Amino acid sequence: MNILKFLKPTIHTPEKGVAATARVTNFVRPEGGWVPMGYTLDGSYVVLSLKTGQLVTLRAQDLHMKKLQVWLGLEVRNSSMVYDNDIKKDVVEPTAVVEEIAKACDEMGLFDFSRVRGPGLYREGDDLVVNFGHQVATADGKLVPLHPGHKSAIYQGGPSLGFALDTPCASSEEVLRVLGVLGSFGLGGKGDLIKLAGWLVTAFFGAALPHRPILAISAERGSGKTTLIEFLNALLGPQAIRRDGIPTTAQMIYALENRSATLIVDELEGRGSKKAAVETFMEMLRIQFTSSSSQRLSRVIGGKTRYYNAPVCVLLLGISLPSFNAATETRTVRLNLDALPEASRLYYEWLLDSSRESETVALGARLRRLLVSRWNIMRGTMAAVRPMLIGLGHEARIADKFSPLLAGYVAMTHDHVPSPEELRSLIAQMDLSQTAPATVERDAEMCLSVLLNRKVVIYKMTDGAKEKTHMTIRDALTHVVHGDAAAREPLTRQLEEFGVRPLWVRASASWKLAVCSSEHHEGMRKLMMRTDWALGGWKDVLQRLPGAKASVQKVARSTQRVVVVDMPREVLEPEDGDYDFPEPMAA
Repeated sequence: MNILKFLKPTIHTPEKGVAATARVTNFVRPEGGWVPMGYTLDGSYVVLSLKTGQLVTLRAQDLHMKKLQVWLGLEVRNSSMVYDNDIKKDVVEPTAVVEEIAKACDEMGLFDFSRVRGPGLYREGDDLVVNFGHQVATADGKLVPLHPGHKSAIYQGGPSLGFALDTPCASSEEVLRVLGVLGSFGLGGKGDLIKLAGWLVTAFFGAALPHRPILAISAERGSGKTTLIEFLNALLGPQAIRRDGIPTTAQMIYALENRSATLIVDELEGRGSKKAAVETFMEMLRIQFTSSSSQRLSRVIGGKTRYYNAPVCVLLLGISLPSFNAATETRTVRLNLDALPEASRLYYEWLLDSSRESETVALGARLRRLLVSRWNIMRGTMAAVRPMLIGLGHEARIADKFSPLLAGYVAMTHDHVPSPEELRSLIAQMDLSQTAPATVERDAEMCLSVLLNRKVVIYKMTDGAKEKTHMTIRDALTHVVHGDAAAREPLTRQLEEFGVRPLWVRASASWKLAVCSSEHHEGMRKLMMRTDWALGGWKDVLQRLPGAKASVQKVARSTQRVVVVDMPREVLEPEDGDYDFPEPMAA
């Protein structure tokens, strides 16, 4: 039996003026079956089982009827039955099926596991493709074929998203009820409700959006942050996973191996967290901000490459969140959650009642079904808002960060794309009408500041006796530039032991600073210990400073490769702090 012909769907072209009914592609069929996908590097065949909805790798030892029937269903057995004239009955002859699998998979070519998409929402051009877990369809009812092209995405079944195309949409009253519950928490900042509601919609659409900002909420004790997490988790249903504390990379990627989901992290605290664990976690979070052509991560485990998904959206909550590095901070939207208002403490809200969680989950399913129908509103609003934010003077990263939040709020509350006037009003409510002065600390400036602030041991002669003191590199340089001429050379020679040498350039009558650039210099390695440049990165970073250049200088009686920079202004023109104290009170 030609299984490919059996699997080929019949496509009916709707008549003009008649709306096409929504059609879905099911991953599982009662009789089973298979769809060829290709072959792996070791020659094994990959097929999509229509019994389980999962991809199956068939090795040589698997190509016999018992395993094929278990993995691919009774259809394989039924199509292999032939009549034996000798015994006058039907018998199983798997040769034809095996040959058909081999031929069909060989024609598909090498299989790319990075193109596999489990349950979740994805974008194909302007269309929204929803993999519900048991079936896949576009938001406007276009058919999604299981038989992939050579470069198209490959969908497989998995755990249900908790709703389907036949799930009823949430009513406007239910949407207002959800917004009211979100607003009942202590959101004190301007536009915080828009940001929180917009993030909820962004988390739902997930990988279908080009950018998904990290939402970090610092919460006061008694603010109900755990209640807020449980409410958001119930609304998102299976599209969210929750963790307490910093999850390891292994925990995250294993949880997201075959699914697309949002990560909600509670109890993320700066106190007691290990720096290495926080940095590794932040690196994983930055991956999810921007969609790319390849959404999947890979790890080699047991000699075999396995593929995982990054979180499609992230929510971080804690009483005292750890400090984020600059790269993570630019991708983060921060909210502060104050203590619950008195009205919220006394008012009963059934959506927050844990004994009625199933009703909240059902409401979340209806809300997500409504958002699927409003995909074009979400997409159209993002396309309109982003250039408006850039036109107001915001950087592209800021526009990428806030446009999905504003579009998400619009998709939840509107049944059409708002006018430019309405969008400008929403931008003003989010306090984005004016650009805040950007204070970006460059890596080169940070590196030089760390170097100048390092304290070292300095010896100096006082009344004929050698005295040991501790001072920063900055103070030592200041003494060389402005101090006693007799003490300049001894102080310079001591600084050279740390790889730092002040230079007086007679030709330009100016001070320069030479910093040893070799990662093997013992003094510089000590100064840069436990910094971002501990492995020698200071050489490249310092050369980004204005006027910096690579050179060769005598440092500590030996020739060294150095980076020569202008002497910092705070050394050339030291300023005493201006302090203002009250006059002493009269006796």
